[in-house]
Amino acid sequence: MLKKMGSIVYMLFILLSEVNSCVELSKTLRIFGINISHDTINRILWDEGISPQERLFSYVRDFIIPDYNIIVIDDFVIDKIYSKSTEFTYYCWSNLHKRVVKGIHIVDCIVTNGKNIIPIDFRVYDKQRDGKTKNDLCREIISSLVEKGLNIRYICFDSWYSSKENLKLIDKFGLFYLCRIKRNRKIKLSKNGEWISIKELGEIPKSGLIVYLRKVGYVKLFCLSKNGKAVYYITNNLFMDFEEFQEVRNASWRIEEFHRGVKQCCNIGNFFVRKRLPVLGHISLAMRAFFILERIRIDKKITWYEFRRELNRIAVGNAIISLCKEAGLLLI
Repeated sequence: MLKKMGSIVYMLFILLSEVNSCVELSKTLRIFGINISHDTINRILWDEGISPQERLFSYVRDFIIPDYNIIVIDDFVIDKIYSKSTEFTYYCWSNLHKRVVKGIHIVDCIVTNGKNIIPIDFRVYDKQRDGKTKNDLCREIISSLVEKGLNIRYICFDSWYSSKENLKLIDKFGLFYLCRIKRNRKIKLSKNGEWISIKELGEIPKSGLIVYLRKVGYVKLFCLSKNGKAVYYITNNLFMDFEEFQEVRNASWRIEEFHRGVKQCCNIGNFFVRKRLPVLGHISLAMRAFFILERIRIDKKITWYEFRRELNRIAVGNAIISLCKEAGLLLI
């Protein structure tokens, strides 16, 4: 019971507090007469680090109704620039700093209905230890979700994950994908045609163009203009029209919102544990804390940030009233 309640308390704490550590949570609870040592909280993180992906999925699975059927896989970096001994920490590219920094690289996955977000899986990149690439981790996630029997309409990802192995795996499972693809990939316009790169194509119809992708098979190619540059997408659904393409593509951007929310509002990168299991436990609990925040956003119809500001107003207001009472002052 203590472990279960401790996990919930930790989720709420990282969701609401700006300073996150086992010691800080212990001190916070002590104010209200709840004496839980920081070692006890640390042990909860160690326990949560055992099968953290399964714990995350078990926590959210009852909310994955049939219209949540678009799976999005991507990756992000938890910056640990000044960390010297935190496990999983490597030098990797940070989009925030636009350079290589020390950090923890996470391949993550959400399911969405195009509007709301549910985090359902993640893997921590640790190639020096397990030899797995990010694409290996992507395939692990896909296989795991298929095994769980989710209702999957499309699997979406960016060009990094558009390898032939990933695309063929999705084909093998009889599922559809929509992903970005690099402009230098080789295609044929007909079975007996010559190999050309995508960038050599002329104008692509708005409704898409069926081409033969090298070592993959027939796909439908779409092109959009972004900042004056052509951006290409492929799908194995040869009957996809432009309206469905736009719908699924727009839904895939929800993962960028998830990355922003779990970093800014759930403190996924703000922890002081160093060992593998408690790091995994914190990451899993932070994703579950995001799910709590997302449920509140849906129910209250307010943004994540407005909800946090609302809580801050309550805390500050209660502190002002309490201090005035202690000082013998009356508030009008």
